[in-house]
Amino acid sequence: MLAFDSRWAAYDATSVANQFIIEYMPSAKGEHVKVYLYGLMLCAQRREDASVEVIAHDLEMNEEDVQAAFRHWEYAGLVERVRDEGGEYRYIHPIWRSFMAGERGEDPAFQAFMEGLYAAFGGQRDLHGAEKRKALEWVEELRLPPEVVLVLVKHLISTQGMNFRFGGKNPERLAQLLADEKAVTVDDALEILARDQDIEDGVREVLRRFRLRRQPSQDEVDLYRKWRRDWGFSREAILAACAETVKGSPNLAYLDGVLSGIRARAGAADTDAVRRDQEESEQIHAFLRTLGAPGVTLNEGTRAAYRELRRLYPHEVLLAAARECATQGKGLDDAELLLRSWKARGLETAGDVEAYLRPYHARRALLQKLGEAWGKRAPQGRAHHDMAQKWLETYGFPEELILHCAAWSADAERNMPYLDKLLTALHELGVRDVAGAEAQRARYRAAQSAPASRPERRVSAQQYEQRDYSQKAPAPMPDWLIEGMKEMEHIDV
Repeated sequence: MLAFDSRWAAYDATSVANQFIIEYMPSAKGEHVKVYLYGLMLCAQRREDASVEVIAHDLEMNEEDVQAAFRHWEYAGLVERVRDEGGEYRYIHPIWRSFMAGERGEDPAFQAFMEGLYAAFGGQRDLHGAEKRKALEWVEELRLPPEVVLVLVKHLISTQGMNFRFGGKNPERLAQLLADEKAVTVDDALEILARDQDIEDGVREVLRRFRLRRQPSQDEVDLYRKWRRDWGFSREAILAACAETVKGSPNLAYLDGVLSGIRARAGAADTDAVRRDQEESEQIHAFLRTLGAPGVTLNEGTRAAYRELRRLYPHEVLLAAARECATQGKGLDDAELLLRSWKARGLETAGDVEAYLRPYHARRALLQKLGEAWGKRAPQGRAHHDMAQKWLETYGFPEELILHCAAWSADAERNMPYLDKLLTALHELGVRDVAGAEAQRARYRAAQSAPASRPERRVSAQQYEQRDYSQKAPAPMPDWLIEGMKEMEHIDV
């Protein structure tokens, strides 16, 4: 007989019970509250076309979220489903709801779930409405079976204590994890939660390795989960990689970079891959320390340079090259040039290099002493090394003889060439020691002090002399050596 004008609702008001605002609204999602209030208005201002579809349109929501909101209020006891088909609900006043005898006593499944929830706490904790509604959300909105939710609650009690927050970050995360991994049985839930607990324990172990006595952050847990689940690193491999975080304050972000590098370089995520990477890191550090460059950052560029050298020689040979360069104040590029020069000489093994370096070191030590004897910088370069090699190895002169003769060439304009001519002459004369050299010099001085004039020069064909086998005379000094010595007459001999 009577009805409101269709525009009545726009100018009317909807009454909301304070008990709803105080007891139910704080723990509810915003979209759930939107649907409840809009439905409350439709109860007062009836619309013939009211439906889930219409509510979704008016509230700019999708129909699934509207239905999820009604399920939330249904389990909270403020909405009762009258008819499933098409969605028909009856609102129950919050005050009346509080006076109802028992909670959803008419729903055996609901009653069993609530009893299981209370039993999980062993009567040591009373659950508030918001806490029960959160557990129901996990059942209804995440589509988790009640028995799976009960497993989750027991897991939270064992790991976080009796007073954990149902709406806390970790319980919500675990509930979502069970939903994402489609846990439908108790065994499914136990396996998933065990894996997650392993991650929790693992990240705490890493923090202890870093001497950090605190609970891990969610970001740190997520990083560890990525290493284990997405990248496939074992717990042992992650702990082994902690040894790489040696500079500054170690943290999981730095460790993430270490593991990312190992994964990229090795193409694997097992403990052996970490071990191989650590061995390479230790070798590179040793190479840089030997080279005299311990401050060089160990990055992908450094690794690439080291690996390029490893293509030439094993690590032991690289260390030998680093030592050689360090003694001369040279760097990484020079080490590569040295290694390539050894390769060009046909040196293949550490033994080859060692055999080559022994006489090389002797030559270098000799050149250093010559520089000190002349008061100059030590002779360097390939030509001077070749001279020293000839004196020591080809002529077989002892170092004592070479240094003794070096004093005779101290005032020469070009010490090394002069000394080379002098030693070559002594070699041709068969001299092998200091005494022989001094004898030749004494002979020269005697010849200089004799009254007879020097015989005229003859061509080589006229220089043949009859050899006297009755007494072996010392070999004569070459003319060029005599002339050279004349140039040094001002030296005190």
